[in-house]
Amino acid sequence: MKTYDEVEEFIDYTNKEEWKSYIMNSVIPLWRSAWIIKEYFEELKREFDNLQLSEVEEEDKPLLLGGIRISSDEIFSRNSLAKFYLKFFGLRLKDLQSWILQQQHGETLTEITVEVVETEFIKLVREIFNLLDYALQYQTLVPDFKEPQVNYEELKRNPEKVKELIKKFYQALLNITLNHNYGTFFLCSINQVSYKTMKTAYPRIDQALEFLQNEFGLMELDWNNPINPETQTFKDYTIYCFPEYNPKKQGKSFGGAIVKLNELLWSKFSHSSEIKETLGMLFGKIPNLKEEFIERIESQLPEKYSSWIYFKGITASESSSRIEESGKTLMEMLDENMPWLFTSLIKIIYVYENGFSFTSFG
Repeated sequence: MKTYDEVEEFIDYTNKEEWKSYIMNSVIPLWRSAWIIKEYFEELKREFDNLQLSEVEEEDKPLLLGGIRISSDEIFSRNSLAKFYLKFFGLRLKDLQSWILQQQHGETLTEITVEVVETEFIKLVREIFNLLDYALQYQTLVPDFKEPQVNYEELKRNPEKVKELIKKFYQALLNITLNHNYGTFFLCSINQVSYKTMKTAYPRIDQALEFLQNEFGLMELDWNNPINPETQTFKDYTIYCFPEYNPKKQGKSFGGAIVKLNELLWSKFSHSSEIKETLGMLFGKIPNLKEEFIERIESQLPEKYSSWIYFKGITASESSSRIEESGKTLMEMLDENMPWLFTSLIKIIYVYENGFSFTSFG
């Protein structure tokens, strides 16, 4: 069976320099893009929110009115600048219909107010930034990373620069998902899995464990392991995770932040949503990242996973009342779930005194 050590271009998970490169080339670019977009949104809000349209500078009015049709069933033209700012940044007239009617009648009968509301796109940007910001605080490989400068006036005057900024953000977002990034895949794959599973996939994992624990926060999952601790089997079924995914003792870590980021992106891009519709204005069809990944690996997965594993000693079952008659060992049932955990399709959400509860991931 081929291991990931044999996969061409797979990350050398034992090499600090490769992880430094991962942070510099995958994490920080997305963090920077998210920072600039959220700051640009805040500047727009500071300048325009609750401002009367009559007080808006003429050169700024295209952000609110550019491409609006006053005599058409379709309010916005195909490449409307106003629609772009509405969908991405929530910049809009509070009563657009009244403005259109006033334009049709050639009279200003009432003041129109501008507002800037937080869109689903901006919420996603904030979530990504917050995750990566704390991720970067919980690592020491790249201690010096500076907040980027935002030239607000330049961006406001040049819509193409704003669109290019969003394109960079979107590309960095795709690039960091486990679908496209071996570093992210590795970190997700060692979360909530047994030592045996890690060792099978990554034969040199022993050379990396101390580094992963000290630098990225990897730890042993807190559960009532009934196996004799003096045996190799006990070591094989020691389950590792990041603190964010240790149900009984949660915390923060670089590794856990990356896993949570991938979970967030899978969730946001897994179904029709306002975010996908908004991004579709610039990028066309937006991929369902989770489904794409499942299609690639489903032939390698067991038929199903156990949503519950209860055990008494080393005897286990999906039903707490049928442990005695199950005929299965705890080790067998954990092994059946490990491919699903390894590929981040399920996660352990609760640990009982004598069992686990699992759910779909992302």
